[in-house]
Amino acid sequence: MKETLESIVKKEEINLDLINIDELLHFMMQNIGNPDAYLRDDLIYRGSGELILNEKLTVEQLIVLLNTCMDDKYLYLNITHNCPSDDVFTRSFSALVIALILGKDRENRKLPEALILETIQRSVDYLMLEKDYRGFVHEKGWAHTVAHGSDLLAEAIAHPLMKDLHLCHKALQSLKSCLHTDYAFIDDEEERMLPVIDALLDKGLTDEQLLAWVKDLNEIEIEDWHTKYRYEWNVKKFEATFLRHLLKTNKCVLTTNWIIEA
Repeated sequence: MKETLESIVKKEEINLDLINIDELLHFMMQNIGNPDAYLRDDLIYRGSGELILNEKLTVEQLIVLLNTCMDDKYLYLNITHNCPSDDVFTRSFSALVIALILGKDRENRKLPEALILETIQRSVDYLMLEKDYRGFVHEKGWAHTVAHGSDLLAEAIAHPLMKDLHLCHKALQSLKSCLHTDYAFIDDEEERMLPVIDALLDKGLTDEQLLAWVKDLNEIEIEDWHTKYRYEWNVKKFEATFLRHLLKTNKCVLTTNWIIEA
């Protein structure tokens, strides 16, 4: 299976008709959260991208893959547990595969609408529930839940079937929940949040609504000084990155000016 994935990732000339794709997908799902970074990241995730984006899977296979990845045993695997564990890799890389599928379906609209609507809902909920914010894990590679969860959230919002304004508001609260944490972000998590904001603006989020959210980010009422310091660090780091983005795109003058003045 590894050799097959290596051939797919390297874009070698292989006859996929001679490969049992269902068995390959089963292997990939069994190992999607494997602590081996090479297998998980370089082979399974990149292999998923090659198969999904180049339309090498049938609609039926995509449905099975999507249902599997957004299941409680994958995207939500032990998500309420307080102790960090390797389960984070299963959740985080399930999020990435779902994002690939949503992005492709945004182009060709082949999957059932009911399934996509359920996926959008669970995608928005994921980042609100995730509390393991580790970026790079020593000897195991990227967990990067905030980055991967943001990739997923941006694709969920950008999908044409995303029309629920309540979910748009919930998406902003998901980002806030990630920033208001005593885990200090050091792996460019804030950069990966920006496409979420852009997708929300494309869906009708106003400058006034965005400004209200940014102001709310700065309302931090925490008694413990060090916890508050970490919250403020994350918010300031995000706002500095966000400001550069706003200045480049000339979007949201009210929000831009408020961040500059603040």
